[in-house]
Amino acid sequence: MNRRTFLICGSGALWAQDPPSRQIVVGLIGAGARGMQLLKILLSESSVRIGAVCETYEPRMFGAVGLARSQGHRTRYYRIYRDLLSDRSLDAVVIATPDFWHCRMTIEALEQQKAVYVEQPLCRTWQEGVAMMATQRRSQRVVQVGSQRRSSAFYAELAARRNRQPAPVQRIEARAASSYLLPGILKRGPTKLPEPLNFEDWQAAAETRVEYSPDRFLNWRFYSSYGGGSIADLGAPLLDGVHMVAGVSFPVTVMAHGENSKYAGFDTAERAKVEVEYPGGIVASMSIDGASPRPGDAASIRGHRERIEVNATAAGDATRMHLAEFLTCVRSGAAPSAPPDVVFPATLICQMANLSIATGHKVRWISAESRVEDH
Repeated sequence: MNRRTFLICGSGALWAQDPPSRQIVVGLIGAGARGMQLLKILLSESSVRIGAVCETYEPRMFGAVGLARSQGHRTRYYRIYRDLLSDRSLDAVVIATPDFWHCRMTIEALEQQKAVYVEQPLCRTWQEGVAMMATQRRSQRVVQVGSQRRSSAFYAELAARRNRQPAPVQRIEARAASSYLLPGILKRGPTKLPEPLNFEDWQAAAETRVEYSPDRFLNWRFYSSYGGGSIADLGAPLLDGVHMVAGVSFPVTVMAHGENSKYAGFDTAERAKVEVEYPGGIVASMSIDGASPRPGDAASIRGHRERIEVNATAAGDATRMHLAEFLTCVRSGAAPSAPPDVVFPATLICQMANLSIATGHKVRWISAESRVEDH
């Protein structure tokens, strides 16, 4: 970021102040593929020092620490995340763990007076989302959810275009697809990893504990104990971008039908069709396919006279911009564009869709009570 760059944080604009002499010291929790992407972006920011890394799998931990140290950072490593959170030298933490850790780590980081950047999907259950929103409001600390489309100039222009239209949104059609469940692309875990994995600590936040399982460690998103499957993984970022453009948020009802994964052990839907009703009679349909030869996502937002087409490939380098906004807000104390209460509705809809598939019922969000009713 330049010293005098005009930036947007949340709903307000500000002129970025000259950076203080002290760098923002960041701790990274989770050094898998996404964690390493975020780490490389942070390492390119001169205003940031990577103070610590926490990871349960040693090759990832030492790889991340080695990369940071090779660029002159005084980076410590921790095997236990609470040790990192109690490190008083850290100003902020970046949480790039599996979904089932997001809630606990975010809440505990806020209790340690740290700013938080936490990846999408925001959480594993709707109860966790409600708890995260409440904790962030009480703490008044900066929390930026990694829904980077909120920082995309392309999405901002679409939202401005929609706001200029007098006719309200009537219907939304969306689809998200990945090839990660296609035969030959999905790689099941071996019986043992070649280097140390602290599996007990890795699964410590899960509702149920199992014996050592590299497959669960590598393919966690397809096990309901750890994530929301293809619906949450693909649907949450897609829906949050749609919500930004369409100006919608919490749902009224969600009904979904899904096709179970054909892989042994996986207990989340591989494909699904989701129907959402929003306040004001706005309806949305979303199709999810985790085993598609044509990956990608898109949406169509229809009003009375006009249609807006949304294509994620036009989002540009939104992750870099999203992290830059987070750092600016950490310095200024301003509200970021993607706090939990803004982003949670997209994750909530995916959670309600999974619940609808499991029960066969239409699921309702009781807004006045911040709870889900599934009967």
